[in-house]
Amino acid sequence: MRLRQWLLFLLLVAPGMLCFAVCMYYALRDWAELQRAYTHFARIANTSSDMRTLFVAESKQNIHHINLFADGVWALLGAGIAAIGIHGLCVLSQNQGRLPAESNHGNGSRDE
Repeated sequence: MRLRQWLLFLLLVAPGMLCFAVCMYYALRDWAELQRAYTHFARIANTSSDMRTLFVAESKQNIHHINLFADGVWALLGAGIAAIGIHGLCVLSQNQGRLPAESNHGNGSRDE
């Protein structure tokens, strides 16, 4: 049984938690960059009448929106994978103390 638990941990829980942690780190970095890009966009929108400058600032802001969305999706995927592994570990640890169900096949008796 220990082998199954180690496999679940090494193949699901650890990579899922690592993926979640790394993606959340980058999501928080992108969130800070998005705030800076939005502040820059708002400042340009209030002061400049040049549409080209405004479009460039908006596109930079949209880049950070997309990056933040992607980082969040990957973080949720990592958390889901880790949760599946943790659930598997819990189910394995609950079933360790139980014996397999004994069958009455072959003795001719049926309880109905």
